[in-house]
Amino acid sequence: MDAPVVIVGGGTAGCTVAAHLAAHTDRPIVVCEPGRASPNDDRPGFFDGLDDGSLAVSGTVALTPQRSVDTYVQARVVGGGSAVNAMLLTGDEPDHLRGLTRLAREDDMGDVSRALVASGGEPCRLWWNRGRWNPGRALLHLADEGRIEIRGGHVSHIEFEDRRAVAVRCGDETIETGLVVLAAGAIESPRLLLRSGCADTVTGIGAGLQDHPCISFLLPLKKANRFRFDATAVKRIDNADGSRGLLVAYERAGARDRGHALLSVLLVNPRSTGSLSPDGDVFMNLLGDESDLHAMAALVRGACALLAAPPFAGVSDEPLGDDRGTTAREISAMSDARLHEWVRGALVPVSHASGSLSRCVDRSGRVKGLEGVVAADASVLPGVPHETPAAPVTMEALRIARALGEEL
Repeated sequence: MDAPVVIVGGGTAGCTVAAHLAAHTDRPIVVCEPGRASPNDDRPGFFDGLDDGSLAVSGTVALTPQRSVDTYVQARVVGGGSAVNAMLLTGDEPDHLRGLTRLAREDDMGDVSRALVASGGEPCRLWWNRGRWNPGRALLHLADEGRIEIRGGHVSHIEFEDRRAVAVRCGDETIETGLVVLAAGAIESPRLLLRSGCADTVTGIGAGLQDHPCISFLLPLKKANRFRFDATAVKRIDNADGSRGLLVAYERAGARDRGHALLSVLLVNPRSTGSLSPDGDVFMNLLGDESDLHAMAALVRGACALLAAPPFAGVSDEPLGDDRGTTAREISAMSDARLHEWVRGALVPVSHASGSLSRCVDRSGRVKGLEGVVAADASVLPGVPHETPAAPVTMEALRIARALGEEL
């Protein structure tokens, strides 16, 4: 019997790869995923899923040289982040997932989303078809049929002979294999290669890492907010310098906080790149390129003006830009130099890490310098997508899976 294909990670990418290979090859498939299945995919509020701490892990990440956070959240659940919070689709719907999204309607929205639409925004698409999109459902179905196996351990390293993958260590078990598919995400996939001693063999592990710089304004609501979905509207901003922003309205600030809403400001086409150290430490280097800092400051000024004008003024009093109580009005009055300093300190992580293996894989996702190792997750994207990443990750994972399926 052929050695199994081992897929490291049963998230958005891993489920996509597993489902395609199971339908197009006879090879045994083992998916290593330490997370459990999400019970929340019939609930329209994704903050409810985020509130379930058993579905995610947090890690320490250096956002800038001056500031680290220990709240960089990554999904640890069958189906990945898409099983937890895949609600908001700001890019194109993947052709192979037609029918899983729909355009938000007015009766889906709360006051904050309506205010953003009235301010030049637009309804977004929702991953919602009588339930949240959860690619883990297909994975569990394949496991029930006996077509794949799911192993619940954490993969600590890959074993090599003459640069050829021969096994993975998953929990206390060693699984022999000739093909490893990395689908653990843009932080854990390069970390696995580094733990496996590949730094001297593969050039560029961890380089090219990107995320969306983000600042979120807290909006104290004037009245109780009625809504179905946590986020249903966005506003796109194209600046004269070529930078692009995205404003996202959230009807509540968290699963237990309906008295406040959020308006998040994202720079969606940053130039700055970060990296992982040989020890696996994460340096995002957000706004490291001076042009990104100027672009983010301009987006923040625009958001402050938006929050001060109708219709947002009718929804919230004195929006706050940070946890020190700095108001949007105070931020708007800052000098450019002061605003730049404030922006660096107010950044929050959004867990859209991408691109960390883009410099060491070929077009088919094969890791250069190694045999039998393919990456198929957000790490292979050329950079952070100019939109929420669930759809681009799915499309890239499927493209790589199709190439693998033809080979196998």
